[in-house]
Amino acid sequence: MCCLWKKSFLILTFLALSCLNDRFPVARALAGPNPSPQVVLRRPTPPTRPPPRSTPVTPPLAEYYFTVKEANFTKFCETRAILTINGSYPGPEIRVQRGQRVRVHVLNKGTYGITIHWHGVKQPRNPWSDGPENVTQCPIQPRKSFTYDVILSDEIGTLWWHAHSDWSRATVHGALVILPPPDEVQHSPYQFRDHTLVFGTWYNQDLKEISDIIAANGSATADAAGYTLNGLPGDQVTCNNASEPIYNMTVKRRETHLLRLVHAAMHEPQYFGIMGHNLTVVARDGALVKPFSTAYVLLYPGQTMDVTFVANQNQSRYYMLYRYFDDSAVNTNAQNTTGFLIYSNPVDPVVNTTFPTLPGAKDNSTAFNFTAKLRSLYSRTEKEVPRGNVNVKRIILTVRLDTVNCNGSSNCPSSGSKSAASFNRISFAAPTKLDVLRAYFGGPSSIYNTSYLLTPNEEVENATYAYQGTNVIELNYGDPVEIVFQAIDVGPAGAHPLHLHGYSFFQVGMNNGTFNSTTDPASYNTDDPPEQNTAVVFGSGWTAVRFFARNPGVWFMHCHFESHVSWGMATALIVKNGAKNHQKLRRPPIGLPSCSA
Repeated sequence: MCCLWKKSFLILTFLALSCLNDRFPVARALAGPNPSPQVVLRRPTPPTRPPPRSTPVTPPLAEYYFTVKEANFTKFCETRAILTINGSYPGPEIRVQRGQRVRVHVLNKGTYGITIHWHGVKQPRNPWSDGPENVTQCPIQPRKSFTYDVILSDEIGTLWWHAHSDWSRATVHGALVILPPPDEVQHSPYQFRDHTLVFGTWYNQDLKEISDIIAANGSATADAAGYTLNGLPGDQVTCNNASEPIYNMTVKRRETHLLRLVHAAMHEPQYFGIMGHNLTVVARDGALVKPFSTAYVLLYPGQTMDVTFVANQNQSRYYMLYRYFDDSAVNTNAQNTTGFLIYSNPVDPVVNTTFPTLPGAKDNSTAFNFTAKLRSLYSRTEKEVPRGNVNVKRIILTVRLDTVNCNGSSNCPSSGSKSAASFNRISFAAPTKLDVLRAYFGGPSSIYNTSYLLTPNEEVENATYAYQGTNVIELNYGDPVEIVFQAIDVGPAGAHPLHLHGYSFFQVGMNNGTFNSTTDPASYNTDDPPEQNTAVVFGSGWTAVRFFARNPGVWFMHCHFESHVSWGMATALIVKNGAKNHQKLRRPPIGLPSCSA
């Protein structure tokens, strides 16, 4: 009887472990996009905070294989070759667990150099695999390869990866899904069946040519042919009197679903909504937020967002809609980008043909108020936020479109100046012979300049031109840091999405007008500020972020409007080593791409 009981127990245990392994796969080598996992709905209740973690179990190494190559695609009435990963647009989805080690083997079969960035991944002590061209690595040249060591830490939810050289990220990008450990799934929004929606920009011009022209003479950004949702333009775009293909997402009534929204477009902020369905925001930029219900969400380029919704309608089909928001004076492509939400078990077979109601394209106050709703799920006792003002290292950066003097150089317009962009009137120029990281680690320090104005200077701000150079900001390990981004409206201006590599920061303040260092800090939220990697500063306003400088290395910081970073709205933070071994920069990996073509 005892033996029979033991045998039954072992059989039941084996079956339970097999079921768990089937339901929560960890890693798969990719040849293309992964399908969304079929997570069975257990309870359609709002997500609650995960319980305290038990002793973590380290998940196994995940490996992926990326081949950079050209492939032909037909969109917006034209067929052209674009650069892709594994021949797909968008590229393959990476799906791993929190804290997992990931290796991505990249082989470049393209015609020019490329790098890959893991957007929102902190990469502790490992800027060698962060990716920005000529900042932390030189490009992977054609017929060469490099293996990225992607080190995850506390990120959760949805991030993404993309090319970080010239304008290649327009077609070389994909989602990076980070799942909680199996024992935390039922307490999180990630218990629900998920769907990834990647929003992109499509150009009918050669992207390398666009990038080279803008870098050479500061010309205006190229016009996009339109936008795509998971690679498809949607039925509001016609070609030869026929609608372009539209993305279809199938759901079941009475189930709760999770949407992973990735804004991979080049310039245009976008509202998103689903006709007849409310959304609940649960995470932004790979960090959980206090859930709130809304009819629409707003994302800027570089940002990601996780939202849930209940499939509680009766008809068979509803529009999903992306519509642009533009607070600048630049003319923007006004395409409505559509997808269909399709019920597999509708009560009524009627097709709903109405668009969801989204805010207007120039409704600045609604955009500001939506952004202000975001709050971290965790309190200050659970997330360490620099508090007070005495010991905080404050850096105030003016953010503006600018001009630089180009007299004497080829491709210089007849005016003698060209368009640029800057922080504190310094327009960043990346080196070409050696990347900043290798120069910092042991190369010639003449590659970069550590002289940087950390507060606006009236004389510099009133100068005719911005200064152009490879200027970086140095920080000591452990510094409590505050960066205030102050938007200066020059030319078309508008808001800027500002992204910091290697860190998630806490957005502690945001307002219109000019920042007052005496009075404005009193309004800071240091109790539950949203944790994010891409913050927005609205036109003529300011945004303050805080973090502890505890990730040594070289970390790029830039606007995520592609033309603005091409014009120089960027810098790099050099965080010096700490005293202990785990506070020091890792050694460079074997096989770093050469800095000579």
